[in-house]
Amino acid sequence: MTTDTHTTSGNEAAGSSPTWELSRRDLLRIGAAAGAAVAGLGAIEIARDPQTGVTPEGAGARPVTVPSLCQMCTTACGIVGHVADGRLLRITGNPEDPNSQGSVCAKGVAGPSVLYDPFRMLYPLKRVGERGSGRWRRVSWDEAYDEMATRLKEIRERGKPEEFAFQQGRNRSADIVARFLNAYGTPSHFNHRALCSSNRRAAIATTIGESDWDLGDFENSQYVLNFGSNWAEAHQGHIPVAIRMMRARRKGAKLVTFETRMSNTAALSDEWFCVKPGTDGLIALAMANVICREQLWDKQWLDAWSNYPAAKVAEHVAQYTPAYAEQESGVPAAVIERIAREFAAAAPQCTTICNRGSASHRNGYYNDRAITMLNALVGNMGKVGGWCWHPNSAWDKKALPEPGPVPDKPKAKSVIAEAKDWPLANAFEGKKMKVAEVIYLWIKEGRQKVSALMTYNADTAWSFPEAQLVRSVLKDERLIPFHVCIDVMYSETAHLADLILPWATYLERWDIDSRPPQSLVDYVGLRQPVVEPRGESKDIREIFPELARRIGGGMQTYFPWKTTEDYLEEYFKPVPGGFPRMKATGIWIDPAKKPLYEPHLKRLTPDELDGAEEDTRTGIFYKGKDEKTGGPLAIGVRIAGVPRRGFLTPSRKVEIHSDFVVGAGKDVGREIQPLPVYEPIPSHQRDLPDDHLIMTSYKINVHNAHRTMQSKWLQEISHTNPALLNRATADKLGIADGDWIDVTSFRPDDPAVPGGDGSKVGTLRTRVRLTEGVHPMVLAIAHNAGRSVGGAYATNGKDTADNPGYGEATDRDLDRLWWKGAISVPQNDLLPIYPDPVVGGQSYHDTVVQIRKV
Repeated sequence: MTTDTHTTSGNEAAGSSPTWELSRRDLLRIGAAAGAAVAGLGAIEIARDPQTGVTPEGAGARPVTVPSLCQMCTTACGIVGHVADGRLLRITGNPEDPNSQGSVCAKGVAGPSVLYDPFRMLYPLKRVGERGSGRWRRVSWDEAYDEMATRLKEIRERGKPEEFAFQQGRNRSADIVARFLNAYGTPSHFNHRALCSSNRRAAIATTIGESDWDLGDFENSQYVLNFGSNWAEAHQGHIPVAIRMMRARRKGAKLVTFETRMSNTAALSDEWFCVKPGTDGLIALAMANVICREQLWDKQWLDAWSNYPAAKVAEHVAQYTPAYAEQESGVPAAVIERIAREFAAAAPQCTTICNRGSASHRNGYYNDRAITMLNALVGNMGKVGGWCWHPNSAWDKKALPEPGPVPDKPKAKSVIAEAKDWPLANAFEGKKMKVAEVIYLWIKEGRQKVSALMTYNADTAWSFPEAQLVRSVLKDERLIPFHVCIDVMYSETAHLADLILPWATYLERWDIDSRPPQSLVDYVGLRQPVVEPRGESKDIREIFPELARRIGGGMQTYFPWKTTEDYLEEYFKPVPGGFPRMKATGIWIDPAKKPLYEPHLKRLTPDELDGAEEDTRTGIFYKGKDEKTGGPLAIGVRIAGVPRRGFLTPSRKVEIHSDFVVGAGKDVGREIQPLPVYEPIPSHQRDLPDDHLIMTSYKINVHNAHRTMQSKWLQEISHTNPALLNRATADKLGIADGDWIDVTSFRPDDPAVPGGDGSKVGTLRTRVRLTEGVHPMVLAIAHNAGRSVGGAYATNGKDTADNPGYGEATDRDLDRLWWKGAISVPQNDLLPIYPDPVVGGQSYHDTVVQIRKV
């Protein structure tokens, strides 16, 4: 056994982490030991530090490795925590995860810096000054529970459960959240889907019915058309998609990207075309024009499996010529024609990928319907190497049902949650999109009374459009009399709460989780504590059962288990080996399941057909009652004489033409086009002065939403967000690299949008970075910056206040915060509330701004 040296700096605080100086030989030896530990082979014994008792990375007689799931972003990759003496040393990937396959990104590696952040909230806090004054008193959990239970019990007992609103961010504990809110009886459950993926999901649900996620079989594809998806940096399938995409590239697959900015994904592509924002759908329609006009389609598949004949599709797309697309998008007509031919020639081993770049526009729903239609035209749907999907966007909940008793859904109504002004927001069964960006506007307008608000992992006061409006509503006790914030960090939203509950990080809590299966085989994962919770932090799986018991009124009956582990023991009974197996491996996949290619081809069995009736005109088989419509329930369709399962649309086919969405629009007096169309964005069609640009938003690879900026490791990598401006545009305006500018934003002049009167939203001062890698009409600003509270690392040194909730007042690394004072701006203060009129997805890339050199 060898002994490693330990040196300390003069300002090292008692109890802080030691600085280890190791030789290269020792580093290699430790790395090998850690690798052996991951494989379950044990490790070499290394001496502990004599002062702290903590061993260096990979050390210890038998280092403990704990499989779990990341939550530094929404991808939820499988991870392994390496723990010595109760302290997390490092994080690696879990090779059992079929999605991430043992890989982990920079955000995942940085998990320990969030766990041990000195500015974490570790104790319950109660406000003692005015809201927003930052004055708090540390309280016990009993006092916090009693105050919440008293408030919520009063609301429930007077028969107004909808006046308790629950605002979530990234919720990876959907089972316990739904159980608590349903048991309480409130439908006022707000998610952030409209700020993320609702337009995309609605477009897919319209077309194939059975899923709201496309899963291109990228690894086996030969040609990928990318419309605004930045999978190399920020995507809901980030690492799993990147792994498969790069394998395909090594096998010769071609990647073509249409994007307004030179992202990392664009840089990895064979070809990148810098397009005008919001024109992705028109490019796809022009490609469809070429494919139909030159009969490059799979007409046999299309006529069999589409509800709209090939000839009619060709007639519809004839208006969208490559010349028209060039005029609007800037992509040369000849290029559009060439790529359309290449894409069709690669079929069925070709696919598309798109995300917020195409969907987060006023016309985003139609953009993504057009892109989805391209795949139907060439017959790649469900094929190996093609455009695929899976009916389970998470684990198989039929195979793993939630333990009973499960409460019924609330009977009360919520005006805000129903969001009826947007016909497709909640139109699809099991796919509640809601329209988050209007929540605080509607509360301000009095559309619905809110007596108590609980925010959970949702920093709405920083991350929502018109964040200044959100802050004003949260501060107003007449609009929101009681606000409880549950989060890991002190945030702009916590700053405006009455009670702050310290939430356990994902490294200290339990969860059931999985993501859309990139390998087309669903799986289930376990998030488990790799270390004990710090301070008095708790997870909602502990908070909600106790709160339900104190509220009473029958709520407690839905929480019969004593501990979270008792609940998970019951939940995982169907898994061979049960809960112990899940704790040991972190992941379970049913070995009997195979990749789900072409699920629509499944033959209906004699049992399924028994008692069914066939509509001889459409070939649709009906059996039983559709609970939603009250009419007969479609179970399949006859194709070429064979009864097939089909798609889960009303026609049981791919719905290029959708009567369903037309009807949904009529119900609320809004016209929805039955076919994919290009709707120009009104404010982009005007002749804008040289100093008026279209502001777009983007995320980079080391940050995600509000959680990552408290990581000193990630903040050191990226802590600013200068405005990216094209050099040619800058020359016209006399702006040089590094100049200061004022950016003033405006609401759309559009009656279909709330507050759409063209008025000013706000002004921010920032610096310019000149680049060729952005469209001349665009000003691009990264989303992940501009914190005002949350600790020194999150705020570039601004927030060092003595907050009683911060677990550690000092950290020796504060002396090494070399980026202190670096400029970053909260872009959301500039973004107007701007929902797509059909679905309600936020138009992140359509805001018109004026820039002025300071």
